[in-house]
This record gives sequence, C-alpha cells and structure tokens, in this order.
Amino acid sequence: MNTQVSCEIRKKKIILKNPIMSAPGGFGNIIEYKDFVDLSKVGALIPNSMLKEDGGPNGINKFMTTPYGYLSSFGPNNIGLATFIQEVLPKIPEDAAPVIVDIKAKSMEEMGESVELAAKTEKIMAVEVNLNCPYASPEPLYWTDPKKLEELMGIVRQAAGEKLVIAKAPGGIYPMKEMAEILEKAGTDMFVPFNCIDGCAVNVRTRTVQGGGFFGPGIKPVALSRCKEAASVFHIPVIGAGGITCAEDILEYLMVGAFAVQVGSANLTRPDFMQNLPDELEKLQEELGIESLDDIRGTAKMIQMNVF
Repeated sequence: MNTQVSCEIRKKKIILKNPIMSAPGGFGNIIEYKDFVDLSKVGALIPNSMLKEDGGPNGINKFMTTPYGYLSSFGPNNIGLATFIQEVLPKIPEDAAPVIVDIKAKSMEEMGESVELAAKTEKIMAVEVNLNCPYASPEPLYWTDPKKLEELMGIVRQAAGEKLVIAKAPGGIYPMKEMAEILEKAGTDMFVPFNCIDGCAVNVRTRTVQGGGFFGPGIKPVALSRCKEAASVFHIPVIGAGGITCAEDILEYLMVGAFAVQVGSANLTRPDFMQNLPDELEKLQEELGIESLDDIRGTAKMIQMNVF
C-alpha cells in the first residue's frame, strides 16, 4: 500500500511520506514529542505558532480541557521564531519529517520579517500564515478587509521566495469563495480551511469566564464540512484540520478533497498518538483495498440534500 500523497505546486511535485501533519498548538516545539513519536514517520511537523520574538506568560490557562475538546488561549507566551530557528531546529533529527512553521504577527511588517527569516532557513520547508493577524491587537483583523488581506499575502509571497506558502484560516466562519479568490491571486500555495471556533468556559465557584478558541473532536463535523466546501472552490491544495482522532478521520478528510491533514487535540490527549497513526492508516488502506491515497481524494459523494 502506498501511503504517500502528492500534488503539483508551481510546476513542482510535492510528495509527503503520508498525509499526517502535526497542527500548530498541538505538538509543542516538536522536540518535546521526540521521546514519544518517531519524527520520521509522519508527513510533516508543525510546532506551536510563533511571533518573531519570544513572548511572556499571558496569565491564564494556555489550554483548558472541556467536554469533547479544548479551549486554547495562547497569547504571546510561546518562544519566538528566531529562538526556534537558533535553539530548537538544530536539535530536530536530520531524518525527521519536513518542518513547517506557523507564523503569527502583530503587523504586516512583522509578518514579512518573520516569513523572510523562515525562508532563509534551509530546514524549513514551508511557512504557514496565521490569518488571525494582527495578533493580540485591537485593530480589526486583516482578513475582514479584502484589500488588507491581499496586501498581507502579497508581502508574504514576496518574502517567502521559493518556500511554500500555506494560509491557515482565521477562527470562526468566513466567506470561503472570497477567501479563495484573494489567496490564490496573491500566490498562496495551500490553504487550511479550519482553525477553531470561539468558545468559553465558566468556573461556577469563582464566577469567572475563560474564553478561547475551541477545537477537538467536538468540532469535527463543522471542520469536515468547511474542508469539503474549500475543496470545491479552491484551485490549490487544501489541508484538512479539526477533530482527527483515528485513521478513519483522515480518510474522511481526504475523501472530501483534502491533500493532507493536521492533527492537534489528539496529541494533547496522548503524546504518543501520532506514533501509531501512520501504521493504523496503512492497515485501514489495506482493509479497504485502497492502493493509493491520491486515488481517493475528493471521491465522497453527497447521498442526500441538506435538510434542517
């Protein structure tokens, strides 16, 4: 059975060992997981999203467990991209899967500087732009203004050079067709159509509320639907994300049109989760008689009309 996935981007063939990627926010700084997961077994590795410079604690839970998922509230408390490149990247084994960095920024200028820094680093295969930008700012998010989004991604494309550019969807629901037109015009290479949805939890004893982005198995039907929609309007490869907990989930995303998938919350539940996932996927392929994963992409058919 062939677990590879492939696509063509700007006349170059991109091949991954398998469609399994870690998701930003769900795999630490990569080396935190090297004692639990063989880093060469998966398709690509993505550490936590990063600002250019190191941040400090944000004063609340980075992750909060909820029924069927997690609330995330990172704030600026991760290490910065510069520190990751200087101190962490050299510790990642040479035979590890390709590294993709997810970048968030407080301004367009900072995003350009971060992407340029990543593009100069040989061990980084691609940059993923977190579209919740400007990050931690009272200014309206750029993706809500088509002109600003186009300007942002134009800056990214120029700064990235020959590196692959992936755009990661903003949290919540957004106009998919308009997003596709802007991102493709700006030269984006891949798109992740789901990030998280707004959520909150209440402590009834302290009468306090913690908000954040909700992600995990509970949002998979929403995320899968967004992936299906994205695959129908984008002309570039789509990467599915949201609530993946088993090999069948991966096939679901591929069958609605995804090129690959990102696994996040499951790694928080079990740090060794992705160690066995490639083998489970190969076993499921054999069981279902799927010779190549590329052959099943987008093959799922709607069997009934949506009725609410």
